[in-house]
Amino acid sequence: MLGTLLFTTAGTNDIGREITAFLIWALAIPFVILGLVGWGIGYLRADSTRLGAALTVPPVLAVAYIGLSMAGVDFSPVGRLLLIIPTSGMALVVGYDLWTDNTVSEER
Repeated sequence: MLGTLLFTTAGTNDIGREITAFLIWALAIPFVILGLVGWGIGYLRADSTRLGAALTVPPVLAVAYIGLSMAGVDFSPVGRLLLIIPTSGMALVVGYDLWTDNTVSEER
């Protein structure tokens, strides 16, 4: 979020702020991907397969997409749905799980 804020507030000749924003993004993206995969693996080990798969598969697909793009494979705009649909599905599954999880309210 800080990287996005720095990019959007940088002026036309503010290269220092743009480089700082890029470096923040370069550090944050691997941590987000590793965090989501680790969180998903934790749910998979706890026998919550739907939530674990939803948290693990989209980041893995994103890394595969970026790797293939860097290797020279050109995706059409329809091919970019490989990132949008699983990520949207991840948000829906996490939201559904939070909506239906009654363990906290039953303990009170």
